[in-house]
Amino acid sequence: MAMKLRSQIAVTAVLAVILAAGWVLLPGTNGAAPSRPHGGAPRNQSSGILVLTEPIKFATDKVVVRAIGTGEAFKSASIYPSVAGEVVEVTFRSEQRVAQGAVLVRLDDKHQRLAVRLAQVAVKEARRRLKRLEKLTPSGAASVSRLETAQTDLESAGLRLDQAKAALSDRTIYAPFDGIIGLTDIEKGDRVTEDTLIATLDDRSVILVEFNLPEEYAGRIANGDRVTVRPWTMQDREMQGTIFASDSRIDPVTRSLRLKARIADSGDSIRPGTSFQVELAFKGRPYPIVREVAVLWSRDGAYVWRVTENRIEKVFVKIIPRDRGLILVDGPLKIGDLIVVEGVQGLRAGQSVEPQPYGKS
Repeated sequence: MAMKLRSQIAVTAVLAVILAAGWVLLPGTNGAAPSRPHGGAPRNQSSGILVLTEPIKFATDKVVVRAIGTGEAFKSASIYPSVAGEVVEVTFRSEQRVAQGAVLVRLDDKHQRLAVRLAQVAVKEARRRLKRLEKLTPSGAASVSRLETAQTDLESAGLRLDQAKAALSDRTIYAPFDGIIGLTDIEKGDRVTEDTLIATLDDRSVILVEFNLPEEYAGRIANGDRVTVRPWTMQDREMQGTIFASDSRIDPVTRSLRLKARIADSGDSIRPGTSFQVELAFKGRPYPIVREVAVLWSRDGAYVWRVTENRIEKVFVKIIPRDRGLILVDGPLKIGDLIVVEGVQGLRAGQSVEPQPYGKS
């Protein structure tokens, strides 16, 4: 008997490591273990073996899915110049917070400024000529065709002025949004091209954490659902977030759904590229809940003893999770079924017993 008891305790200890999970007791279920009488269950010669029983209650399984995620900035840009040229001014430093539209780099723009001035002169002359012809045409001193040509010339001059202004604007590089600027290798006097990286810009006020969710849970997640994330370098720091975006399809290779969770980073303590542990909790279906001491093992698997009309029967069950001496099981059990909690050793199917409530002397 002692050897069997030690074997049962060893198997239960292994299950405690492998099958650890959470669950939520349904209304009316008390998870605290009541006081139990000392010693084994005595025999009653007149009505069968005395066993201590407890009615079955149900609890809802709580599944926690963990995944590895990578953080990225809410907005991120690699900034390149639109044109080639010589750098005449760098207005930022690394890790500086800049506003949208702030000047970052200026290129030499002497020729572009001259082009704008020439285009402005051309527009002024075209407009003067058009006004003169508009006065002469009604009297017949100028032909209608000359008037129409003057109108076209003014329009063309205006387009050339717009082109010159755009070329001038390209010589200045602006911040596309509010954010924090990164490192740069650009200095005054450098010559850059359209392929030269000026710097990176990140909006780190919000961090997006990208991770993959197994296919079996894909139908149970939606935008706005809450998640818990912990930076790998700060495991004691728990951050709450929400699902921000999800892919439109399951990846056929990994059999998972790509998701992005959104977390606030008002203290600017998280950098893009940080790795995270992501946790999502799902509420499962109700399962019968029994005490660990009520579960026995045989070559055919785990089972419990159920008392029906003062006789016992063996009911095979599948272990779900356990917590604090209680186990969720999956098997043909219903609410109110009497399960033997103490006196389980040495019982045989069909044996007559005298059930008494567990925890009462």
